[in-house]
Amino acid sequence: MEWKTRWEQLRQTNWFRRLYASIGTVMIVLSFLIIVDPEPFVRLGYPGIFVFNLFGPGTLLIPSLSLKMNVWGLALSSAGGMAINDSVSWMVGHGGRAIITPGKRTERVERAIGKYGGWAFLGYSILPFPFDFVGLIAGYLRFSYWKMLGAAFVGKVTRFVLMGMGTGWLMGVI
Repeated sequence: MEWKTRWEQLRQTNWFRRLYASIGTVMIVLSFLIIVDPEPFVRLGYPGIFVFNLFGPGTLLIPSLSLKMNVWGLALSSAGGMAINDSVSWMVGHGGRAIITPGKRTERVERAIGKYGGWAFLGYSILPFPFDFVGLIAGYLRFSYWKMLGAAFVGKVTRFVLMGMGTGWLMGVI
C-alpha cells in the first residue's frame, strides 16, 4: 500500500509532469522524423523498434518501415513495446477514481468491457485511436492485467500487419 502513496505523490510533482511531457514530445518529434528518414531505425532493427514503442507512438513507423523490413517482425516488435507501454495506463487507472473523470466516452468503454471483456480490448487495440484511455479504464475497473496485455498485443499485431501489408499493396511491393 505504501508504494501506491509514493506513486501518487511522485505523479503529482511538477518535475514528474515536465519529465513525462518532455519525453512524450521528444518521441512524437522522433516519430515524424522517422517517417521522413527511417534508416536509423532500420539499422537498429527490431530491438530498436521495440524500445522506441515502449515510449513513443510507433504506429507512425509502420507505413515507412514496412517497405524496408519484414512486416511480421515489425508488427511483433512494435506491438510488444506498445502493449507494455499500455501497462502504464492500466496501473494509473488501477490507482483509483480520482484519475478518471466519468463521461460519455468513459461509460461507453466501461459498458463494452463489462459486456465483452477481453474481446472489447482486442477490438479497441485494433482501432487506431489512443488505447491509453482504454487501458486506464481497464485498470480502474480492476480488469485482469494479463488479459488486457494479451488483448492489446494481439490487437496491435493485427493492426500493424494490416497496415504494413496495406502499405506494401498500395506501393506495389506486394
